[in-house]
Amino acid sequence: MNTYTQLFNNLFRLAAIVILICGMSIVSFSTAFADAHEAEAEAMEEKPMEEKPKITGWFQIDVDSLGTYFLVGASHPLSGGISFDSNIYVNDHLGEFDMGISFPVIANDSMALLLTPMLGVGFEYTSPDGPYALYPQIFAILPAGKIFGFHWTIATVKTLFDDKSFNELYNRTYITYAINDIVAIGPQFESVLFPSDVPLSDDGKPIDRLLALNFGGRLNINYGENNTLGLYVGYETKKEEGQTGLTGRMNFTRRW
Repeated sequence: MNTYTQLFNNLFRLAAIVILICGMSIVSFSTAFADAHEAEAEAMEEKPMEEKPKITGWFQIDVDSLGTYFLVGASHPLSGGISFDSNIYVNDHLGEFDMGISFPVIANDSMALLLTPMLGVGFEYTSPDGPYALYPQIFAILPAGKIFGFHWTIATVKTLFDDKSFNELYNRTYITYAINDIVAIGPQFESVLFPSDVPLSDDGKPIDRLLALNFGGRLNINYGENNTLGLYVGYETKKEEGQTGLTGRMNFTRRW
């Protein structure tokens, strides 16, 4: 590849990122969105007309198979229950920034359904080699009294920047029931798969398209006002020989 071709490819990648991020701003890794939007849903009560909607924020720390990572985000109210949401994800040398729009599909006295489509861009900061991946994703939040539902689907699109890499699709779904003001429990399900082409094994055959598939139970504990400790314990069906299959996640979320 000559210098001009390489320069053209780099400019094309940069232009693609700029266009996509601009599109996010006009049109538009994690349970923190569930906690943040649950608080918003609980606050959907009649307010004086002169009261200005407040900007809400959240911070979360997670520990799971990806290591220990941090998330910080905020929701900026617009009008009609619509808000502009953004967050940043930091995991060692990997950083991701997401933007999107949250809007209510259902909103009444007994329940609400909020959808949040987002688009993010990630950077691998160990080398100055431009974007690492794009992250199109969608959140669905369902507060209904003591029942709370959450779904998250996110795609990791690496092939736009590296044609030798592979894309992934991650799904997380859980439903909890609040036993009291402190504890909520329920089932959780997660999966990771290759949406299209898959890498080959050592013998030249495509590997299993399904990378991970686990299910188990979730426990949310209120740690005072606006603080939540989340515990997930599950069984990984795609475990290797000799492994117990026990897996899970721990996270702490602070909202304001």
